[in-house]
This record gives sequence, structure tokens and C-alpha cells, in this order.
Amino acid sequence: MLGVIRQHPVTGNRGKRERQERKPFDRATPAGMLIAVGIVYGDLGTSPIYAPKALMLAQGGRLDRFQILGSLSLVFWFMLLVVSIKYVWTVMNADNDGEGGVFALFAAVRRYWRQAAPFAMIGAAAFLADSVFTPAVSITSAVEGLASIPAIGGSVYWSEELSVMIAIAIIAVLFLSQHAGTNRLGSLFGPIMTVWFTFIAVIGVMNIVTRDWTVVQALDPTIGIRFLFSHENKAGVALMGSVFLALTGAEALYADMGHVGRGNIRASWPLVNLTLICSYFGQGAWMLEGHRANVSDAAPFFQIIPEQVRPFGVVLALTAGVIASQALISGAFTLTAAADGLNWLPRLNMRYPGVSKGQIYIPSACALLAGLTIVVVLYFRSSSAMEAAYGLALTVAMLMITVLLFEFLWRVRGKRLSAVVSCVLFGAIELLFLSAAAAKFMEGGYITVLIWGVLFGVFHICSRGSQLEASDRGHVHAEDLSHILTAAMADKRRDLVADNLVYLTADPSMKEVEKDVAASMTHHRGHAYWIVTLIQSERPFERRWKVVSYGQNLHRVIIILGYKEPQFYLRQYMDAIMANMLSRGEINRIEPQWPKLANRNERLGIGSVRYVLMHRVVSPESSLPDSDRTLVRSYQWIKRAVSRPVEWFGLETNDPLVDTVPVWSGGDRPMTMERIEGKVREPAQTSK
Repeated sequence: MLGVIRQHPVTGNRGKRERQERKPFDRATPAGMLIAVGIVYGDLGTSPIYAPKALMLAQGGRLDRFQILGSLSLVFWFMLLVVSIKYVWTVMNADNDGEGGVFALFAAVRRYWRQAAPFAMIGAAAFLADSVFTPAVSITSAVEGLASIPAIGGSVYWSEELSVMIAIAIIAVLFLSQHAGTNRLGSLFGPIMTVWFTFIAVIGVMNIVTRDWTVVQALDPTIGIRFLFSHENKAGVALMGSVFLALTGAEALYADMGHVGRGNIRASWPLVNLTLICSYFGQGAWMLEGHRANVSDAAPFFQIIPEQVRPFGVVLALTAGVIASQALISGAFTLTAAADGLNWLPRLNMRYPGVSKGQIYIPSACALLAGLTIVVVLYFRSSSAMEAAYGLALTVAMLMITVLLFEFLWRVRGKRLSAVVSCVLFGAIELLFLSAAAAKFMEGGYITVLIWGVLFGVFHICSRGSQLEASDRGHVHAEDLSHILTAAMADKRRDLVADNLVYLTADPSMKEVEKDVAASMTHHRGHAYWIVTLIQSERPFERRWKVVSYGQNLHRVIIILGYKEPQFYLRQYMDAIMANMLSRGEINRIEPQWPKLANRNERLGIGSVRYVLMHRVVSPESSLPDSDRTLVRSYQWIKRAVSRPVEWFGLETNDPLVDTVPVWSGGDRPMTMERIEGKVREPAQTSK
């Protein structure tokens, strides 16, 4: 969905060559449109299952003609304004080198607007909350459709508890299968979703023609406006929360733009939009004919399907719900990886099960999403009960996109009139949706606020904590450090820790070394010191390395690994590098002290090897304010709870040395003491 976050902003004048490179991005092809249908529209495509039911329940379950036409009119026109005009035609122009989504937009504006980070954090946290509710709502609403089949719904064994158990079982299987990737099944998403959209369009048109074709009067925008502000609207402004459910998934159009191309989305959307409108209006025709009862048993979507083909419709709806959930889960992994790259999360264990780097699997994120989704289903127990929480997450995400879009148009593109007009319009619409969702805060919206509030807090703690940790590290030139190490190695009073001490660092500089790493080297005696950085490349399978030696005692190594190459073979990579340098005479041969006890490296002449990991703690003498001190400690607690560098690099059996260094950040804390002049009287002894 988001891809690699570029560091440079988008500009209006790219040049002839760059415009030619972007032509495929804007070109639509039949194959590309099929992929877009399978990946992009899953969430939007499943909204006809639960949105009309929510509109009916908002009016008490029974609607008259004015209420039906007014509700449909609001759905039609707000879909036009939000999905078509805002996302498809406006927001998609705000790409960052072809990428879309909240982080891509943030990458484009952060050079111009320093305050962009909190808005991007809130938008990302809301999107991750949406990734919890989308599987819960989509799958639960589809499972509830089983009640519309007479043989199942009329059975004495069918109950709400059974529906919840089936939904949880499907969700569990979905998350447990994430480690295998979606490479094979992904090719089926497009054809399956094409069948889905064709099916809902045909069923919708059949009901419009055979029941009440006057439902097309809902195309009149005045009907929706009059209904929204009339006394016949029993829900008031809160009705917009149910209308918003028809727009869920609009964010995915922008977020997945980098994967399927802007041209394919814009070319396929009119057809997808038409099928959705046919489904909504078909359900409206069913309502106009007088079928307004028992909406709590099964959604109108299932009741308008003829009984002969209803089992097929239920299975197809469930399949579409799983595909929609998979798209949001994959998007959550991609967004999490981007947050990791921005230091908004601690370093996470990432795997790439597919053939492309875009297919990411993050075990910790998968476990968290699975646990939260199952808890949400158990807590709400029905799709209709999740609506308030679901709508609030998406509304917040959309509003943050609007704020960043304004800055993009105003500062990056220089289109100030477009920035004001479009963002005032979109902002007003989304604030209306937000007020409707906030009205249902106590009905479940607080769950959403709790989830994305915690996620935003984690983003802020990790971002600020990483900045504070790195604020006072400083650097020393590698050549100067080599001379210092030569003098330190001559000190025989220190015991030899290992022949080779390998320090792991994320700093890519080849000429400078972090001061705390340099200080650790002077404290631990060895014959050679290695500073190693691992870099992940864009290729799947690649193993390359580069070394710069400063004398015989200090070596700076960069290891470039393909994204499918495991990092936990670090010891084997370093053994190969040292053996290569030894064979070329670039490092000295070290004879083992105890030949009969020597390991493979010592027998080859490389010597003993020990790895050093830097663990930074807040020093008691630090001048950090109490708030920052607490924040850094919270960040370090999160790192320990989420990730273990020893496991990343496969160093569990290598007895790595963890060197603790203080985070000073601001120098020594001044200490005022009073000196006593003259003779000091001994304190009197107390008798027992």
C-alpha cells in the first residue's frame, strides 16, 4: 500500500524524462484494472452488506418512502463527493513518487511543514484501528447472512453465539495463514471480486425492475438534504454515521495507489461505483415494496437475493469479506513497516513470504491485530453494534489526510486556491461525519479512541525517545579512533575479551564512529575491532559487502542483504568476510592459544569473535527533564517488550556482550554542596 517512503518532496516540474517514466503509472490496462478490483475495492465492495441495514436501524427498523429515498440520496451524493471527487480525482494527484497513503503524503510535506508528524501519526493510528474493525465487521456481517437461509436460520441450533464462534474461527484462520503470504491466492482476488461486483449489480437491477423502479428518484440531491434536516429523520445528525459506512474503504483507493497505479483505479472506479449504486438502490426498491421487518435477523442485502441462489450469495459475500480483510491486513503490515522506518516503532522482525518486497509479514503486528479483532468481535457480538466504532476510525483517518492534503497543495504545489476550496469542502464533510460518530461515542466509539490513542502514544514515545537517545551521542573520526585503539591495546593491564570485537550499529557513516561505541572499544581489549551495519536492499536475493580498514585494528563493514535474505545468519556472514580478508592478507593471522580447544575460526587463524550490543539507559546524572526521562524509559521498555536484537542476528549461542552506556542529553546535573571548615565533631554514640 505505502511502499518505500522517499525523502524528497514531489515538485510540479519534473522534466521530460521523469514524465515519461510516470506514463505507465497513469496508464490503464485490462490486467491492471483486474488487479485493482481485487486489491483496492474489497472494503468498499462489502459495504452494501451492512450499510443499508444500519440506515434502517437508525430509523427504528421501519422506513416510509421519504426516509428510504432520503437515505439513498445521501449515500449516492456523499459517495460522489468523498470517493469520486476527493479521493479518485483530487487526493490521488498528491502522490509521492507514485506512492499514496498517509505516510507518502507526510513524506512529501514534512520538509515544508515541521508540524506534520502528529497529524500523520494520528492518521496512521486510525488506519491501524480500521484494520482491526474491517475484518471484524466484514466477516461478522457475512456470517450473519447465514440466518437468511431458511434451513440454517430456522434451525433450533442457530444462535448469536454460534454466529460469533464461526466469525472468530474464520478470523483466526485468516490471521494464522498470514505467514504463508498471498502470492498464490492473490491472483484469484481480481476474478473473485469481479464476480462479486457483477453479482450484486445483477441482483440490484433485478429488484429495481421487478419491485419499484421509482427508487431512482433518490438521485435528486434535494431529497437527501430535506430528509437530513427534517423531523422524520429519527437519528438526527447521527444518521451520517450510518451513511459513512457506505464510504468505508475510500482510504484504500489512495493507500494502494502505488501498487496498482493511478490510471487503473480511475478507469475501474466508474464501473465499480455503478455496481455499488445498483446494489444500494436494489435494496431500496425492496424496502419500498414494504419489506421492512426483521432486519436484525439478516441484512436487506441477503433478503433481496432469491432463495434458490441465496446460499451462493452468502458464500460469495463471505469470500469477499475475507478478501477485504486481507487487503486491510496487508496494508497494516506495510504501514507498520513504514512506521518502523521512521523510528515511530521499535525495530520489528519482518518477513517477506511473497515474491515481492511489497508482501510483508510482521509476526508481532499480526498477533496484535488478531488479538484485538477477536476481542472486538467478542465484545460487540454483532456487526450492527460495531458501526459506531468502525465509522469513527475511518473518519479520523480521512480528516488527517485532508489536513496533510491542504499543506501539500499550499506549500508543495503552490495551488493555494485549490487548497482552500477543496480542503474546506472536504473538511466540512468529514467534520459532519466526525460529529455523527462522536454522538455514538458511548455506544462503542470509545473502543476506537482507546485503540488509536494507544497506538498514537506508542508512535510519539518511540519517535521522541529515539531522538533523545541519539541527541548527545556525537562522533569521532575513524582514523583518530584507530590511533586511540592502538594506544589502548598496548595496555597489558586489561584482560583480552576476544581477538575480534564486532559492534553493530545503524549509523551508515564509513568515516565516523559514534562516541559511545568508540568509548566501549577503549574499555574492552581486543586485537581487532569491527563496526558493522546491515542494509536491506530492494532486491530479493543479494549478499554483498564493503569494507574500509583503518590500520590493522579497526574495520568498517557494510553488509547489503536482499530483503528475503535472513539477518539471523550474521555470524556466518562475518565469518565469510573475515576469512576473505585473511586470505588476501588484509588482516593478520592469529594463532590459537589452545589449539586442541580451538573452534573453526581459531583454527583458520581468524581468532575468537565476540559481538557487542549497545544498551542505552538514562543516567542518574542526566539533566533530562522528568517528562523526557519518563518518555525515554517508556521507549526502552517498549523496545525490550517488542524486540530483541540478540534474536534478530542469531546471536543467542554466541554469548554477546551487552555494553550499557548512559543517555546524558544535556550534560552533567549541577550539584551544590556546602563545605565544612575547621574540625569536624564526631557524632555521639547512642547506647542500646
